[in-house]
Amino acid sequence: METSRLKALFDILSKIKLHWWILLGMLAGILWGFYLHEAHYDVLLEQAYLEVFGVFPDTEAAAEATRHEVQGELQALFNATLGGSIAHGLAELFLALLRMVVIPLVVASLICGVTRMSDFKRLRRIGGRAAAWYITTSFFAISTGLLLVNLFRPGERATMPALPSDVDIPEPAGIWDMILSMVPPNPIGAAADFDLLPVIFFSLLFGIFALLVDDEHRQTIYGFFNAVFEIMLKMTLFVIALAPIGIAALIARLLATTGVDVLWGVAGYAATVAAGLAIHFAVVLPLLMWLLTRRNPYLVMKTMTATLVTAFSTASSAGTLGVTLEQTEQRVGVDNKVGGFTLPLGATLNMDGTALYECVAVLFIAQLYAAANPEFTLTIGTQLIVVVLALMVSIGAAGIPHAGLVMMVIIFEAVGLPLELIALLWAVDRPLDMMRTMVNVWSDAVGTVSIAHHEGAIDEEVLFNRRGASISAPG
Repeated sequence: METSRLKALFDILSKIKLHWWILLGMLAGILWGFYLHEAHYDVLLEQAYLEVFGVFPDTEAAAEATRHEVQGELQALFNATLGGSIAHGLAELFLALLRMVVIPLVVASLICGVTRMSDFKRLRRIGGRAAAWYITTSFFAISTGLLLVNLFRPGERATMPALPSDVDIPEPAGIWDMILSMVPPNPIGAAADFDLLPVIFFSLLFGIFALLVDDEHRQTIYGFFNAVFEIMLKMTLFVIALAPIGIAALIARLLATTGVDVLWGVAGYAATVAAGLAIHFAVVLPLLMWLLTRRNPYLVMKTMTATLVTAFSTASSAGTLGVTLEQTEQRVGVDNKVGGFTLPLGATLNMDGTALYECVAVLFIAQLYAAANPEFTLTIGTQLIVVVLALMVSIGAAGIPHAGLVMMVIIFEAVGLPLELIALLWAVDRPLDMMRTMVNVWSDAVGTVSIAHHEGAIDEEVLFNRRGASISAPG
């Protein structure tokens, strides 16, 4: 009898979607962190000041001015408590698992995406147009995010009582240093050092030159890395399945030393990301399609409603690929020779929404740190590093839920931000993930229609011969 009840309970729990588990994890983390903060904060803060300075500040203003200098000691004291040690251990384990899957996932994803082009000579024209579309639209998306995050500056409006004082965001010496940093003298060493930018660069080159070898060798390379990609995809999904526990621990560890007021600042960040995604989805991509084809982009958008809803609900561009292929071919009229190449490739390499999100998220955290530390200045050079990395890691992001957040580890590592602050981004990641996936899929579809137009690979009888199918001016 007890066994049947347990089985029934397990069946019910297994039907609950991951995003609901993540929401429960967030709530548990908030309650956990609130308890730790209320139970230990005042006593441990005084102890931290005594450990660092030998005396507790005599005024609240003096305490606030020096709070970041004792943050490391305060965190260590929290980690020594029972609840704090559990939160710290689980948080570090989850972050280690995230870091573990990043390099093999990115390498396999990039090499598979490029080698899927098959015959380089036959497809170089379509591949060149697709690559130009991916880079151009991702650049526009990042530029939109960069403009909005600097215009609204959500990180400066967020409340963070204290942040680690040892955060160091490096400033590049010049453009040649940035270029040279992309070329790894030792790719294996770069991977071992978790230096992702040269790893991504090498993976792209490897995939490109794999197209130039004999078909037998190319198929071997593709088969091997495709198998690695499938394995890493399942491993990544396993790590993401642990996210409710990891998120609860990350949020609890963060809120224990900062209090719950920090969460209110995330609302401005989420609004900035959502505004950027909306502009790119409804204005930038349709305008680009009209300029390239003089066809009505909003008719295509209406026709592909099922695809966009699927992308929004699943938060997976890879999971939406079947619907995207079916609707672009059957309802828009794109020839399979174009759609069958550009859409699978786009699901791997074209991530406009992810690129915009990565840029805004990292700069939000950087602004948050700068606001808490007046001596720190967020420079143009640092923002350029974020722009380049956002473009690169968006190419390597897998088309699965929360993949963009997994890729966030790369930029955080590169610019020196503490990984534990990712917990702030998890708090609102699910709705933003759904939105950016819809943008990713829409960009794939718009790019495919635009390329097919120039290839003469659209059946006009399917959609575009209808009244209202074309417009004479944008908007």
